[in-house]
Formats: sequence, C-alpha cells, structure tokens
Amino acid sequence: MILFVGCSFTWGAGLQFEYLTKERGWTSDEINAINPPKSNLEHLDYKCDEYRKKHHYPNLVAKEMNMGYVMGKLGNGGTNYEFPKILKYTSTELAGQESIQLVVIQFTDWVRSCPEIEKRQDYDGTDNRDFLSDKHIDDIITQQIKTISTNISKLATGEGGTKWIGWSWKDDLAQVLKTKFPKNYMPLYHKGKEYDSMDELIVVDGNWRFDDSSFQHKDKLRICDVIKGVDDTHLSSTGHKVIANSIIRRLK
Repeated sequence: MILFVGCSFTWGAGLQFEYLTKERGWTSDEINAINPPKSNLEHLDYKCDEYRKKHHYPNLVAKEMNMGYVMGKLGNGGTNYEFPKILKYTSTELAGQESIQLVVIQFTDWVRSCPEIEKRQDYDGTDNRDFLSDKHIDDIITQQIKTISTNISKLATGEGGTKWIGWSWKDDLAQVLKTKFPKNYMPLYHKGKEYDSMDELIVVDGNWRFDDSSFQHKDKLRICDVIKGVDDTHLSSTGHKVIANSIIRRLK
C-alpha cells in the first residue's frame, strides 16, 4: 500500500471545478464565488468529489502500479509541520505497520505554520520571510524534512524499512531535498525535461509564474489554464497526470 501525504495539491483541490464546468456548465464567476476560503470544497456533492478522487495523482499512481493507497489526510490542505502528526497516527491507527510499503510526500511551502515566523510580534498572518537569512531558511527546511523522515522510519517493516520519496511545490525546499536527501528526492518530468519543483513548471519571460492565475498557460497544467477567469492555480487533471507520471517513472 502507498501512503500519500501532502497539501491541497495532493488532495486534488480545484478538480471539482473541471467537473462543474464540463458537466454542469458553471461559469467562472460561479466557481470563483465558492473558491476557498469563501467555502469548503469538502462540502461539494458526491459526483464532484468522485471526479476529484478519480483524477488526482494518488489514484492515478495506485492504478498504474496496481497497489492500494491511502490518504494521510481526508480533507483539504496541509503543512509540513502537520505531516509528522499524520505519520504518527498512521503508525498506530490508519493502516497498520504491516501495510505501508511506500510513502509519497508532497512538501508544501515551508513557511506555513512556521514558528520562527509566527512568533514574531509583528506577525500579521502573511508569509513574510525576508527577515530570515538563507542559512536560517536552509536549517528550517532541513529540520522539517528530517522530522518527517524520522516519523516515516517508525513505520518500518521488513528489511530496509518503509521507503519514501518526496517532491516539492516550492523550489527552495526542493533544493534542500535534492542536495541533502538525494535518495528520497524526486524530480518532476514534463515534455522531456526534468524540473526540481512544481514552481519551475511554468516560466514566462524567465520568471516562475506557477502561482500567478492572471494568465492562461498553453500546457494547461493548472485550473486557471483550463477555465478562463478562475482564480485557482491548483493542478488541473492534466497537471495531476504530470505528477503521477513523474512518480511512476521514479518507482519503475
């Protein structure tokens, strides 16, 4: 069995909008009106959720590898600080120590719930990281990955224990993962090229623009690329295929 742990990109946020557009003719205005944080996508109906579960990359990987899979978190979202708690729960409750052969970690932005940022007196809820040195950021990211890796090791069964691979949304975390955890690092592959992070998948005029929903990219990797006017940079079904194929390539 494969355990998938990640944030909204792993859960498949935004895929419901593809369904609502294609099957029910919803407009971009109607979709933007329910786009988080305005509402919770978990509240959408059964058919919307079935579309999400069919097209998100965990299901695509499990289907191709002919393996069972389980999600570390049933709901949307996640932080790197939350993942160790999920893994601790998994080791005792979720799937049992004999069930997990592989853990796939999708690392989210290291800033989320970061104590070094949130403990500042001037913290206003934004992800301002400018006051941290490059070394401090490197140390924070390294500790996040180490803590997650340690908790995965507690799932260990059999010779060699439970294996894990990880890929990253943000490039700063990807560089730490690539250099300090090379056996676990997983690049992304798209159109014959290798990418260190999801950030790098969309470049316009030499700048990374994955998180910018103000334009539509020809590769249609994001929801905003397939539904004009929707303010959502989560992965489209095409984007989920890119992630799934990258994982499958790494496993095979």
